[in-house]
Amino acid sequence: MRASAVLRSPKIWVFTLFGAVLALVLTFGYLGGVLDTDTPDQRVPIAWVDTDPGVGAQLDEQVFAGPAHSAARWVKADTEAAARDLLARDEVYAAVVIPADLTARIAALATPGAAPVPVVVLSNPLAGPAANGTAQGVAHSVLTELSRQLGARLAASASGSPLLNDPLKIVVTPVATVPAHTAGGMAAFYYTLVLILTGFLLAQLLNSGVDGVLGFAPREFLHRRSTQPPLPIDRVHTLLVKVGLMAGCSVIAATVVELVAVLVLGMPVEHPVALWVFSILAVATAGVFPLVLLAVIGAPGALLATVVLVVFGVPSSGGAYPPELQPVVFRWFGEVLPMRYITDATRDLIFPTAGTRLSTAVIAVAAWLVVSLVIGLGLTAFYERTGRARVSVHERALQTV
Repeated sequence: MRASAVLRSPKIWVFTLFGAVLALVLTFGYLGGVLDTDTPDQRVPIAWVDTDPGVGAQLDEQVFAGPAHSAARWVKADTEAAARDLLARDEVYAAVVIPADLTARIAALATPGAAPVPVVVLSNPLAGPAANGTAQGVAHSVLTELSRQLGARLAASASGSPLLNDPLKIVVTPVATVPAHTAGGMAAFYYTLVLILTGFLLAQLLNSGVDGVLGFAPREFLHRRSTQPPLPIDRVHTLLVKVGLMAGCSVIAATVVELVAVLVLGMPVEHPVALWVFSILAVATAGVFPLVLLAVIGAPGALLATVVLVVFGVPSSGGAYPPELQPVVFRWFGEVLPMRYITDATRDLIFPTAGTRLSTAVIAVAAWLVVSLVIGLGLTAFYERTGRARVSVHERALQTV
């Protein structure tokens, strides 16, 4: 049979529809999650520290009840130490610290030798370039406008120093430095991507390899193709074989990933042993989930696993863009899919953070692993009980020969 004979069949062209659906999903997944990342009103969390009862209280009113209210999700902090704690726990991406003696400093601007009043913006580079840069930009924009408005009021009530026109000086102070060899703070995201892809690709390899050994699929390499009668093993035990191999491969793969990242590429790690243990869990989860889908729905399971783990998982992971900058549907994906939890955990294990998200991440990723396995074993057992054996009547006859 020639290729032209196959291509003349209208049925074969149904794959173009699959291509259109795949293109739609990929476009929505990757571009839909990142194209609209403009600063959304009242979503970027920024701490505000102000204990000055005079001019500072006026700024408070403008930030929490005035025009600046919608620029960010302002979080009131009593002290600079409290704001730094919020930054360490990733609850805010920046913090504005108003001097406690702001009123006195403003009054002194008319005296000779005076300087603009410094207002500190605490930033956290470990939160990632997008989160850190966006929060800094919002804080800078708000403070610039507050300084302009304050200067206009001062100029109207007094004359003298030109400093009164722009009395505030913005000083950005990072609360942490991004270590070398961490992709500018993006190491957690890329490390997570490596773990996800490792587990996913291992699942494809184990699925085809085990099926070839058991006789459920042909084994092909270069020009060689070999087949054999299927062995007498049901779906449940076939899945258990693949999951068992995945567990062993996860240990080896996680070890290799961390050794190469740390010893060869020089990536610093705050908690190396914990990162290794969690990496095993992450690789196993990213591998068992596709194996279950392949066992339950067949070849389309690989495509569905790709959509869940990669197409929607990567944009919603919070690694490149924080959830606050994403459309609502991708924020929901991030709450459900495992990649954001893996990203949160690896960030806490690689960088010196407060580690507040690690416990939740471990529980969520472990739940994905356990639930996937339980559903897979349950459905494959159901197939066997209801007579939906994986081998045909002809293949059963070959087993008895």
